[in-house]
Amino acid sequence: MGSLVAPVGEDGKLITQTESADSLSKKNKKDNSVIDSDMFLTLLVAEMQNQDPLEPTSNTEWVSQYATFTQVQKMSEMAESVDLLRANDLVGKEVIMKVTSESTGDVSYARGMVDFITVENGKPIIWIDGKQYSIADLDTVVSSDYSTAYDKYDTLSAMLKSLPDVRYADKSYENVIKGAYEYYNTMNEYEKNYMATYGADLLTVLSKWKAALTEKGVDFSDVEPKEDDKKAATLDDIMDSFNTKMNAIIDKLNLLTKEEK
Repeated sequence: MGSLVAPVGEDGKLITQTESADSLSKKNKKDNSVIDSDMFLTLLVAEMQNQDPLEPTSNTEWVSQYATFTQVQKMSEMAESVDLLRANDLVGKEVIMKVTSESTGDVSYARGMVDFITVENGKPIIWIDGKQYSIADLDTVVSSDYSTAYDKYDTLSAMLKSLPDVRYADKSYENVIKGAYEYYNTMNEYEKNYMATYGADLLTVLSKWKAALTEKGVDFSDVEPKEDDKKAATLDDIMDSFNTKMNAIIDKLNLLTKEEK
């Protein structure tokens, strides 16, 4: 669990207004503007006292207004209870929070494990690494498989982003590409599907480097999947499938374009 002590800025002062607190403060301000039962009754009495005596509102209408308000209030209370149940269920789970800064309007994402939940003014507050978030900031609940796949994507991305353009490929990059290729081959099917969905550009770079080094005489047989792992899709299989799907989409678009003409 992260520290609950406020961080210190470059000027040596405590930072008490973070983006998460900023967003939370904004939501709390909105909640304070909600009309409660006391305010509604005050307005209702004022309306009754100032109504047109020549066209007075019937008792049925007053009762109907109050009944409608009561129903809305009960629904709001039920929603708060559901939010609290949702928040409690998040404890110990990894989540991604979408945070909007009240001061700048910038949107950022925070990822981490939910440490605990507190309740303020009936609203659940999510605590992650010492920072608090509103339940409304919840973007994604992350499974362990997704979290692992994301970390592997991040690692492979770091390995490949340091490379120059593939035009400058030579044998001095053999260990880097073999390491990246071998790392990819350790992924399970779920992780490879994640890479194909979110890291197609990385797989393209890796495939191009592998092809370029193969032309220069680099042997990749020592990092190819073992016999037991060949049931899993290889990088070439993934790229072939991706290219096939893209070509089919392009053909369909071309056909639709011709039909419109």
